[in-house]
Amino acid sequence: MTGVISISKRFLRKRKSHLHIILRSCLIVVLSVTILGLLTMGILGSSQMAMASSRGLLPDAPEQTTVSTTPATTAPTLPEPVKETEPTEPEQTLETVPEETVPEQTQQTEQEPTQPADAPFLTSMAAQALDDPQPAQMPLYFQTDYPNTRYGSGTIESSGCGITSLAMVATYLTGHEYLPDELADYFGGTAENNIARLENGSTTLQLPWKKAVNIHETMAALKQGDIAIVLVNAPSPFTLSQHFIVLTGLTEDGRILVNDPYQPNYEKWDLKYGFEHGFLEYDILQGYQGAWIYDVSAMPEDPFIYSEPKPTGPSRYPGVELTWEEQQLLARVIWVEARGESAEGQQAIAEIVLNRLVHPDFPDTLAEVIYAEGQFRSVKFLDDAEPYQAQYDAIDDALSGPNILPMDVMYFARYPENEYVWGDIGGHIFCYYPPAVAGGTWETKPEETMPEETTP
Repeated sequence: MTGVISISKRFLRKRKSHLHIILRSCLIVVLSVTILGLLTMGILGSSQMAMASSRGLLPDAPEQTTVSTTPATTAPTLPEPVKETEPTEPEQTLETVPEETVPEQTQQTEQEPTQPADAPFLTSMAAQALDDPQPAQMPLYFQTDYPNTRYGSGTIESSGCGITSLAMVATYLTGHEYLPDELADYFGGTAENNIARLENGSTTLQLPWKKAVNIHETMAALKQGDIAIVLVNAPSPFTLSQHFIVLTGLTEDGRILVNDPYQPNYEKWDLKYGFEHGFLEYDILQGYQGAWIYDVSAMPEDPFIYSEPKPTGPSRYPGVELTWEEQQLLARVIWVEARGESAEGQQAIAEIVLNRLVHPDFPDTLAEVIYAEGQFRSVKFLDDAEPYQAQYDAIDDALSGPNILPMDVMYFARYPENEYVWGDIGGHIFCYYPPAVAGGTWETKPEETMPEETTP
């Protein structure tokens, strides 16, 4: 009997637990259906109200306070929240609110950096550091626009990213238009590498610059409104070798604005967004090699403007026209013999060769003059020579004048070649051609032989 009672109790307890589970499940279902119905009614109601509001069927709906910028809802009535922002003249709020909100929206959506992408100039944040109401403009120059302008050991297109960057910075800081080919003519022959040319040019133009210790100093300078020229290397997204770019400022959210002198980079899919909206610091850090910071606030109101007018004189060699191969050969001779000398010392070497070329006692072609036996000790080193713009400038100056040496000076060495010494320039002593001194006259090759000289 007791066993039957215990079994009955257990059965009743199980039934009660099952009932509890069933009741809970029903309650959950009822609550879920109720909540779903309320949400559905709310969504439908709000959508109907929105449709009615858009059609003008709701005269005084409280939701108008959340869309106070739309003229259609604010014109009829202005509740108290609107009165707090614009207590008087509601009509003016319709005109002034869009003008006040546009700058905030452009700063949040970064539309300001996208505007310069379609313009020839990029806005620099540096002008804001100077409280300039109208920010100055950073010019955007491309090295690819100068494929035939000599610079350094090549052309501006091939190796002129540094001088093109300097032209942008110098123009921006001084307000004077410095073009890349102009600065290439000034500084392309002043050093043997592009870093030295950049630094020499910055100093000569009297720009306030310093070399950054690291990228942290560069970023700090940008935040202060300064600008920087940065040298990057692979694995930078901007280049596979070495390349100079200009950091012109920062966007409102701290992205870096970049002027790249290499125009094809603007067509690369992985760089387009950065040029339009600014780059991350990581993008600049990749391949970062160094930077040159230019202090915008240190520029004087009346900046120094550099000019270098070159003197010109009558050409001493009117019948001489060197081919590109002959220019390269003569530049190699000058590089081996006098690359460490001054511009005058290098031009003098060019004049020695040209003086021999037009004299009747010497061969008729430039190659024969240079490779004549026992004449130039540099010939065995010419294959290793790496001439750059300084040597080509020396050739141009010798051909166009004014000249440095008399036409009958045809020898140079570290010691006197003969007793007829003209003088010295740097480490070289220059001497006259003895027959010309003994005869007392100097005559060029007869005019009728000139065509034979130029035909080879």
